Amino acid sequence: MKLGDLAARLGGALVGDPGVEITGVGDPEGAGPGMIVYAADARALRTAEAGGAAALLLPPELEPRRLPAVRVQNARLAFARLLELFAPRPDYAPGMHATAVIGADVGLGPGVHVGPYVVLGDRARVGARTALLAGTVVGRDAVIGADCLIHPHVTIRERSVVGDRVILHPGVVIGSDGFGYAQGEGGPVKIPHLGRVVIEDDVEIGANTTIDRATLGETRVGPHTKIDNLVQIAHNVRIGRGALIAGQVGLAGSITVGDGAMLAGQVGVRDHVHIGEGAVILGQAGVTKDVPPREMISGTPAAPHREAMHIHTFYRRLPELFALVEALQRRVAELTGRGPEKESGKP
Repeated sequence: MKLGDLAARLGGALVGDPGVEITGVGDPEGAGPGMIVYAADARALRTAEAGGAAALLLPPELEPRRLPAVRVQNARLAFARLLELFAPRPDYAPGMHATAVIGADVGLGPGVHVGPYVVLGDRARVGARTALLAGTVVGRDAVIGADCLIHPHVTIRERSVVGDRVILHPGVVIGSDGFGYAQGEGGPVKIPHLGRVVIEDDVEIGANTTIDRATLGETRVGPHTKIDNLVQIAHNVRIGRGALIAGQVGLAGSITVGDGAMLAGQVGVRDHVHIGEGAVILGQAGVTKDVPPREMISGTPAAPHREAMHIHTFYRRLPELFALVEALQRRVAELTGRGPEKESGKP
């Protein structure tokens, strides 16, 4: 692809020769002939221009010195679209592998790919051009939309609903029972979970993430939400549109997450908490109460980020403060002629 054509497709401003041929995308350190490099900062720009790249993708504040470039307002978004151009979705041929196990009254849309050892339960429905890769299990009465990519060893349990253009990475489990028990005389008694999980359109879910079915009603993940690996989403959670949830997050039962909220790695949220639209929860936060819209919080228990950092600053100074208090106690004793006060109840 010519650099001029690439600039037009990315909506960027061309600097230099539009006729340079681009054959792939490389990193600043190792790019070779024909490759375009995304340089996010001045250091990456220097590295790329010292190497063998053919052209650059740059944010507007960076100026190339010797290589032609495409400059764009949102360079990270343009980088994502650039990678899409050179890494199209794999083409899975329509058809069913001989080892697949198909239940009664299963419905398959045109162009569906059913890979080795896939199991489809009774009355399952799969939309057009969806690919079910090796070892996937789809329960009875489950519905999967069109143009989905279901990677190997995914489990979509009975009555679960998956929308269009959804990507599920290996090991995802949709619709497992929630963790709910009542205490009986002989120990915990399982609470049956009769609800379902609904995954809306354009959601991507990372490897080994689990989303539990509702006790009653639905556990729901809104459209365009992106969920990382090793995330646990409990029963009756409702996640809005375009949320971003990073690895090892744990959401307890009946939480609601507003549109566009962002949860960083290892965040834990207790049950029945509401996280507002556009809120940002920083890494390893322990959230125990509702979070207002567009609030940024951190810490355990989580607090507004500025407050949490203020507390953390004092926490790190505790040894210094204790030493100061002890010095003051000794000085008071010297001035008054009295020894330090003894702790009550101790000799």
